[in-house]
Amino acid sequence: MPLHVLHLTTSFPSNPGNISGPFIHRLALAEIRQGLACTMLTPAGTRPSTWPQNYIVRRFRYAPWSCQRLAQQPGGIPAALAGQSWLYGLLPPFLAGMALSLIRLAGQHDIIHAHWSICGALAVLTQPIHQKPVITTLRGSDVNHAKKSRIFYLLHKKAMQKSIFIAGVSQAITTDLRRQHPGMSDKIRFIPNGVDNAFYALPAGRDHSVLSPFKLLFIGSLIPLKGLDVLLKALAGVNSLPPWTLTVVGDGPEGDHLKSLAIELGINTNIRFLGGVSPDGIPQLMNDHHLLILPSYREGRPNVVLEAMAAALPVLATDIEGTREMIQHGQTGWLVPPGDVDALSGALDDLIGGKRNLAAAGLAGRQWMQEQGLTWENTAKLYSQMYAEALKSV
Repeated sequence: MPLHVLHLTTSFPSNPGNISGPFIHRLALAEIRQGLACTMLTPAGTRPSTWPQNYIVRRFRYAPWSCQRLAQQPGGIPAALAGQSWLYGLLPPFLAGMALSLIRLAGQHDIIHAHWSICGALAVLTQPIHQKPVITTLRGSDVNHAKKSRIFYLLHKKAMQKSIFIAGVSQAITTDLRRQHPGMSDKIRFIPNGVDNAFYALPAGRDHSVLSPFKLLFIGSLIPLKGLDVLLKALAGVNSLPPWTLTVVGDGPEGDHLKSLAIELGINTNIRFLGGVSPDGIPQLMNDHHLLILPSYREGRPNVVLEAMAAALPVLATDIEGTREMIQHGQTGWLVPPGDVDALSGALDDLIGGKRNLAAAGLAGRQWMQEQGLTWENTAKLYSQMYAEALKSV
């Protein structure tokens, strides 16, 4: 009999083109390929969804269909609450719906894998009823929210205390957790996200000698945290002669503001706002561009950077914990201080103007990814080992 894993998550795609938590879907597919049986428990969105068909997905209801906007939106629950305060009223039925569904489903599974602190807290708080071991994966936003909110800190602490293992997706997260909770160091593990093989299959050493126009790419939610307004202001100050274009992939509450800002800065004709793009379409987009830019103020361990590096696409990102452990400045990419328009504009001038070796950085990034073994298959193996160890300890 295969090991049955119940994944509990607040973020999960509702269709093949949806970009809400696609990495959890990829993990489940990799676990299934290794012989595990997976079920996903996640909140429903604003319309019914039966996708995907290759494993079981249970979407719990917590409000009328049109009101179910608390999760599955760009930026997740924090962005939804920040944008529409009335959504706070949905938190009690949301948590109750998740808890009841979890209790009903848990008996059919061997272990519960919770993603993010809130899910981990709910899983351990209901554990006296469902009696299943819990592991929790933290992705960065959990640790940051725990520092700002007393209520979230208590939930985060409960998940930390009662989960058998805590997985952090970055070295920075695990280091921070061990510093905050020294008595729990033994159960805190680093398990990085993987990357689809489609990115590694893209041609390496692409010809960057013809850079007209120089094609820049941004992929992410259109929320303040991503710093896209800083990028637009930096591009408005670029002095390099070669023409450039920027492709913006993603949706979010900042979309209209960013489009207006581009017009105000006089650069709107250089920019394409594509909206959401299916995860399956991202490899080709990366293949068609010269540079990925991620100007975020804060990240966990952004998968888009891992994907770009696997695709041999050079990266210009902000010098923050989530990217610093992946990008070696001047070798596998370039780093600039977050929020610094002048520094970002200067770096763009150098890159667009041909003063940096893009092909060499792209190749070095792919080599680092391969040395680290960052594939979904390897991530699934690490989790499978953790599941087995957790079951032996109960």
